[in-house]
Amino acid sequence: MIRKLTILSLAGLVICACEPTERTNPDAIKAREIARVRAEQEKAAAEAAAELERQKTEAAAKAAAAQAEAKPEEPDASNSILLINSTLQNYNIMQPWEKESVQRARSMGVSLGNGLVLTLGEVVRAATYVEISLPDQSRTVPAKVLRYDEDLNLALLAVMHEEDAALVGERVALQTGDPLAQGDRAELAGLLNGLVPIKVPVLAENGESAGIPHLQLRASHPVPGGHDNGAPIMKDGKLVGITTDYNSQGMRLSVINAEIIQRFLSQQSDSVVPVLGLEFAGLKDPVFRKYLKLEKVSGGLYISKVHPGGSAEAVGIRKGDVLVAIDDMPIDNVGRCKHPLYGSIDAGVVLRGHKPVGAVMNLTISRSGQLQNFNMTLDRKVADSRIFGIDKPGVQPRYVMWGGLLFQPLTETYLTHIRQGSGGNLPLEFEKLANGEEELRAEGITEVVALTAVVPTPATLGYDAVRFCRVEAVNGKKVKDFADFVRLLDEPTADDLVELQLNKAPFRIYMDRKAVEAANEILRNKGISQLRVVEH
Repeated sequence: MIRKLTILSLAGLVICACEPTERTNPDAIKAREIARVRAEQEKAAAEAAAELERQKTEAAAKAAAAQAEAKPEEPDASNSILLINSTLQNYNIMQPWEKESVQRARSMGVSLGNGLVLTLGEVVRAATYVEISLPDQSRTVPAKVLRYDEDLNLALLAVMHEEDAALVGERVALQTGDPLAQGDRAELAGLLNGLVPIKVPVLAENGESAGIPHLQLRASHPVPGGHDNGAPIMKDGKLVGITTDYNSQGMRLSVINAEIIQRFLSQQSDSVVPVLGLEFAGLKDPVFRKYLKLEKVSGGLYISKVHPGGSAEAVGIRKGDVLVAIDDMPIDNVGRCKHPLYGSIDAGVVLRGHKPVGAVMNLTISRSGQLQNFNMTLDRKVADSRIFGIDKPGVQPRYVMWGGLLFQPLTETYLTHIRQGSGGNLPLEFEKLANGEEELRAEGITEVVALTAVVPTPATLGYDAVRFCRVEAVNGKKVKDFADFVRLLDEPTADDLVELQLNKAPFRIYMDRKAVEAANEILRNKGISQLRVVEH
């Protein structure tokens, strides 16, 4: 019995040993193989992904390096800034042999490369001396004015002496960029105390009427003092504006836009601001609008005068026309246009500053209720041919001091000076002349000669109160311009008497040449060494 059990047990052991295990089971072997292959595939995929990511990172780094190499670093505008100092002394318009008191002016300027410095025109207006200095004022050199435009309020300078060229040449040169428009963001660049760079973010808000279009920018925080004139406005590393004024209460900057700067830099003449020869009146009166056959809600400006010789007259625009649009920019009922850069701005400013001399401007005119379009080439013929011209700042006015009588060409500069000193009014005789330019031109007059003042001398006895009147003739010969007057005054007469015909009482005065010569000697001794300036 025992033997049988043993055999059975051994047989059981043999049977148990012959059953398949996990290691010998074909399904297990297959599963392990599948797992191994899958792990290898996953590892290969991970390595491939890592290699792809490395290649992408390397490619991105190379692209960034190539872009950095292709695109130079934006210039730091604070390294372009210079200071401009000047001494200003204009002539006294009422006593043209003398100069007014000396004034000082200062502005920032920026280097444009090639030794050129851009600054505001007002700092060199009537300047007798100009200098350029480094912002910290560690070095200062004399400068010369290469170009100046009073209308645009810009000037271009260079050093006076070649040996000083390094002062400007070592500054970073700026390039001009695209003009700013409403809503654009930019940055004011400056230097605090001439040493510490500052940057103030600014936002272009609206246009401003100042003779030519200006932009108003709002600063994100207060602008340090000294940056209200000539400070550069930068965008994308380029010069897009120059500051002309700063209102600290509203943190608003008035800025000359890049389009004006580029116009100034490219100009070939003294001024590129056109003069169309038009005068306007508003259209708020509903009765007047009805008479002109205008819609109740339409806008425009009534053309009250067309000056002869101008581009407006040349294309056929007439007094009584209504200007309703400028280059497809409609004029609203308060006389403003919506400009693509400056927003709502006075139409007169658009006419004057929207385009330069030589460009073509389209004006839409309403005439008897019908719309007409006129294309005109802009010029300055009206300004260049007007009887009452403008004296250039810093240039001595023409005059003749003759025995105590002061004769001058009647210019707009002189008339403006008189208005400013008398609450906006002119002497009656001058007012008539200023409003009668067409009649004067019809007489062949190209320049009005005026007796403007009388200095008491033995030659002027009885004439002390005679002034502010036109000299119409000398010895019976009509005076057509100032050069004509001087020639007639110097013509000898048989009895040495000179008759001057005036446009107000006493209408005729008589001067003795010998008495005049004696009085001239007295005047020289009293300090009027130069008795006449007859040419610019």
